[in-house]
Amino acid sequence: MSLEYFGVIKTTLLDYPGCLAAVLFTYGCNLRCPWCHNPGLVKGGRPQDFWFKPKVLDFLKKRKPLLKGVVITGGEPCYHQDLTEVLEEIRDLGYTLKLDTNGTYPARLAKLPKGLVDLVAMDLKGAPSRYYLQGVPGMTQKILESIQLIPMLFPRHQFRTTWVPGLNTLDEIEEMAQALGPGEDLIITGFRPGKTLDPRWQKMRSPTASELDEVRLRFQQQGIHAVVRL
Repeated sequence: MSLEYFGVIKTTLLDYPGCLAAVLFTYGCNLRCPWCHNPGLVKGGRPQDFWFKPKVLDFLKKRKPLLKGVVITGGEPCYHQDLTEVLEEIRDLGYTLKLDTNGTYPARLAKLPKGLVDLVAMDLKGAPSRYYLQGVPGMTQKILESIQLIPMLFPRHQFRTTWVPGLNTLDEIEEMAQALGPGEDLIITGFRPGKTLDPRWQKMRSPTASELDEVRLRFQQQGIHAVVRL
């Protein structure tokens, strides 16, 4: 699938640390996480409010005096074989780039030209051995490869996880921590009910503050620098 259309958030102070940025959403994803809050980017037709790429690039040209960075998120950006070309077009406009990924395309991450992307953020859905819960088998090895590759290829990176009560368990923290390796940073957020890919998750509860703190402590005990962000 080629990258010809994007969802656009014109300005954000939250998605790119320390950088006033625009956010571009890509359509399509290879996972089927039931709690996904962007079901319209996973399956179904392309959202009608997406912008054609020439309009996106023209917008970015005009906003360059104000914006410093662009976040490419999804969906899953690496789902698209022409991602590199799009990143290079944006880079040529003078922007720094942040790429959000689910980590299931390690080979495509490895092929990104050195220095093209300034920050990579990978969402860890849970213990690699439990990725079948995302509805797509055979992802464990790909996740482990990406976890190993990202710190080597992208000095500035983030690992993140959304803690979903009833899906994630304290028992899987040790495996997640071993995959990340001692001393790695992890940002933990709590699931929030709302529009989800699987309607059954729309009314599932959020984790409590004490539950999230217990998760943080368990990761820290495994040598991970974990923080909770609400």
